[in-house]
Amino acid sequence: MPVFLACIDGAEIDGPVADDDEIRALAVAAHKEFWRLLEKPDRDRDESRAMIAAAHANLSNWEKIGTFVEAQRGNWLVARAYIELGLVEPALVYARKTMEITAQHHQELADFDRAFAKELAARAWALAGNIVRAKAHHADAHMLGEAIGSDADRREFFRQFERGPWFRLLDGADSDAGQPPSAVAAKVGE
Repeated sequence: MPVFLACIDGAEIDGPVADDDEIRALAVAAHKEFWRLLEKPDRDRDESRAMIAAAHANLSNWEKIGTFVEAQRGNWLVARAYIELGLVEPALVYARKTMEITAQHHQELADFDRAFAKELAARAWALAGNIVRAKAHHADAHMLGEAIGSDADRREFFRQFERGPWFRLLDGADSDAGQPPSAVAAKVGE
């Protein structure tokens, strides 16, 4: 079991995690594990739970040593995990936190952070069934994505933006188009 997951499960690790470098390493490891699991096409129930745990571990560690940038990105990860699994309530909680941080620090955040925040809001509202709000955020996300200055960052944004789940927002353009959120949530046993 990765150390960052053992910490969440309450297991003891060898010695205290005392310095910022160790906490940063745990946050980065959790981030990498989240993305590995998010992009795994045949993720099972345990892996889905581990994805949520990795997102929370990332956020928890960055809350100890990070800035508003890491807080915004950490909340995004947690919301994205819940969105992926079709869990409406926690997805909306963390999407709202992401949007609040983004609004408070709009000028200081990177262009891709602002685009990804809008993408997240679109997904969360689509999952919740509020298509009007979801479409507005989707349009904003697309516009902000087009304005991303770095070609590599713009490509990565649209790589994510073009994949599901979009919960019927795009009229069947994603793999979950015919499934209600409860069918997606079954991936974690909810």
